[in-house]
Amino acid sequence: MNFLKTKIIFGILLLGTILAVFFINANSEYNRFVLFFKNSITKEIETEIRYIPEQNIKDIDVAFCEELILGPVNHQNYEFLQRGGKVNACFVKNGVLYMDLPETFLKVINEDFTNDEIAYLLEKNIFTNCKHINSAFISVNGRKIYEFFKK
Repeated sequence: MNFLKTKIIFGILLLGTILAVFFINANSEYNRFVLFFKNSITKEIETEIRYIPEQNIKDIDVAFCEELILGPVNHQNYEFLQRGGKVNACFVKNGVLYMDLPETFLKVINEDFTNDEIAYLLEKNIFTNCKHINSAFISVNGRKIYEFFKK
């Protein structure tokens, strides 16, 4: 008799735990993004998957750009800014992304990671992940360096 009560109590607790986990995860809103980086060893383009929680304060496209600028998880991939670098300004207005980067952005460009490759990867990252962005203007300390339009 005690064995039957133990099984019933254990079953109820297990079911309660499963339901709690299901409802906690069902209410969590995450956006999935694919980020593209160039590997410093193989020179190939690699992808990373990131999950960014739903934002009530800032636009999800701005949150994505901030995540992109944080750099790759894999230390063998080139980053867009030196570690610790932050975006000066980033906002979206009328389907146009405006991003102002600090001067350290220009220090990343070297013989292995050229300006053209950086432009290509920024454009690929932005237009792959930000579906309602039509164009992007990227500047360094207020000087426009890249202008992208959706193809």
